[in-house]
Amino acid sequence: MRQAFVSSAPGRLCLFGEHQDYLGLPVIAMAMNRRCHLEFSPAEGNRVKLTSAILGEMDVFELPELARNRQSDPLRHALGCLLREGGVPQDGGWHVHITSDVPVRAGCSSSTALMTAWIAGWLKILNGGFSAEDVVERCHRYEVLDFNGAGGNMDQFACGHGGLRRFGSGAPRELTLPEGVFILGDSGQPKDTQGHLRRCRDARIPLMPCLDEEDPALSDDEMNLLAGTRINRDLEEKWGRAMAKGKPDGAEFGKDLTRHHAVLRDVLGLSTARIESMLEAAIAAGAWGGKINGSGGGGCCFVLSPEYRSEDVIKAMKEAGAAGAWRVEMDQGAACTS
Repeated sequence: MRQAFVSSAPGRLCLFGEHQDYLGLPVIAMAMNRRCHLEFSPAEGNRVKLTSAILGEMDVFELPELARNRQSDPLRHALGCLLREGGVPQDGGWHVHITSDVPVRAGCSSSTALMTAWIAGWLKILNGGFSAEDVVERCHRYEVLDFNGAGGNMDQFACGHGGLRRFGSGAPRELTLPEGVFILGDSGQPKDTQGHLRRCRDARIPLMPCLDEEDPALSDDEMNLLAGTRINRDLEEKWGRAMAKGKPDGAEFGKDLTRHHAVLRDVLGLSTARIESMLEAAIAAGAWGGKINGSGGGGCCFVLSPEYRSEDVIKAMKEAGAAGAWRVEMDQGAACTS
């Protein structure tokens, strides 16, 4: 396979079930039309050159060497695994150029979108194509499991499959969008993804056997964590059922996004003053409700808004400190195009 092509994958919104995929509970996530694109162009020799529209030249490596030695960089590691399984291409190298409009270090799965597009692209080169299921499994293994990461698999499912789906309870299930439009706001504050994931995971995993007990023997702090986990579990179940039946009411949906956010803020300590200002301003401007997006501690939040108030909401989020705010729509998963 020696023709130039583009591999891409979307960022994602987590609607309900934030911070529960690593607990073995389902999540509802939507792939959004802010994507990472990788332009693959044939090159001479066995060399791969990786460049970025923002960072310039990022990496250069020889394919045979990559196949022989385990790598600490996730992209190198993933490709090395693929090469050891499928063999090193003998017909030349590649130049891979990255462009992306997914906010970085902001809770929108920018790193997973990159990894997903990377794996899909190399599977096209090595195998002639890919399945979403294979890309999801490989991405989770190469990005999380092989590096002892703290997260679950929501990001990989959403970026690989695309659409709006419920993940984590049987096969991914397609759901119906609520009324209104989603608006994403970037606080411009980078976040500590792994730190927040490990803190919240390690505090709650020991409590999970007590999730449905009426009166467990726990401390007050543990009971608070358990109650918050139960609230968000139940919200996800409620909307998983409702969105499988038809188009949900936007106002009710938005109100429960805010309920979900209150647990993430007050119980898990995941919001910031700027995120709160952005959400409050958006709701004052007419949005129905919203929440942080991703692990928290900075990054992005989003709201659900009536269509006719969307421009007012975007303006309000920017005036409240957002580095950027955009209307986002549902999009497809990993794809390769000529």
